[in-house]
Amino acid sequence: KQWYQRRVRDCKRAHAIPLTKDEKDELEQRLDVLYDKIYEESGTFTDVEGTGLYEVQSKLNHSCEPNVQVKFVSSNDEVSLVALRDIAAGEELSISYLSCCQLESSRHSRRKFLLENYLFECGCAKCKAQIDDPDVTSEEEDEEDSENEMC
Repeated sequence: KQWYQRRVRDCKRAHAIPLTKDEKDELEQRLDVLYDKIYEESGTFTDVEGTGLYEVQSKLNHSCEPNVQVKFVSSNDEVSLVALRDIAAGEELSISYLSCCQLESSRHSRRKFLLENYLFECGCAKCKAQIDDPDVTSEEEDEEDSENEMC
């Protein structure tokens, strides 16, 4: 599980901090408790490459057609925003809260996921353009995906 791998990685980082053995053991125990509580609350929702709080990134809104993507270019704790297309002066920067596969799903499925997990109804340009599309259920999409092996 990715959450467990993150926990192991964080414990390894904790051991690089100049602490006594007892302090490191206590920190590792606290990390264990923290990750257990996170998993109890969120389950697999946090199974991502990592988690962090970044001031600029946290101000970016979601779009199902984002114009920037969050990257960790140097494979460190520094976040970068990479343009996915030309961006006009004054245009709002937006990221996607969805995976690549979820971005290809129906408007209904995307909006359902965002409402259940992020507590908002998406009103981006893509969702507005697809307002008259049929409400394909997640189960129907899952069947199509497994047949086409897209994701």
